[in-house]
Amino acid sequence: MLISERMAKELSEELVSEYWAAIQYTMISAYFSREALPQLSSLFRQQASEELMHAQKIVDYVTEAGGTVDVPAIPAGQADFESVEEAVKLALDAEVRVAGLFNDLMDLAIEEHDHLARGFLQWFVDEQLEEVSTMDDLLKVVRRAGDNLLYVEDYVATRPPPAVGAPE
Repeated sequence: MLISERMAKELSEELVSEYWAAIQYTMISAYFSREALPQLSSLFRQQASEELMHAQKIVDYVTEAGGTVDVPAIPAGQADFESVEEAVKLALDAEVRVAGLFNDLMDLAIEEHDHLARGFLQWFVDEQLEEVSTMDDLLKVVRRAGDNLLYVEDYVATRPPPAVGAPE
């Protein structure tokens, strides 16, 4: 086995965050759809898909390394929001929290001298920089736009793709 039981357990627990984010981003997408904000809805639908891809990467790594995946219960998401700002702030807070969790996992890999896990986790650490930055920028735009949500829609529609070489 190339993975410790502790690392497999911690990565399984991280799956809760990834699956919860996929559910939550789907609910945020639905909220934006109800509010007739198609660009924001599409962005969060894409984010939900990315979270599922992240979860699958973790499952694949744990099983390929000989570990057992055991996903704990996933909490319910939030369906209704008072504002676009509240929905985006929830997403930003979630991404910041997940960044901290991946830093903790990296600390565990260092503690266990698990170079395979360190290499694997580095992708997620880099990805979280992009995720936090994206949500932070979006929240700034939402706050700047005030009631002019079409400005936010335009921003989302015209924002540049991730930099070449950045995590996907």
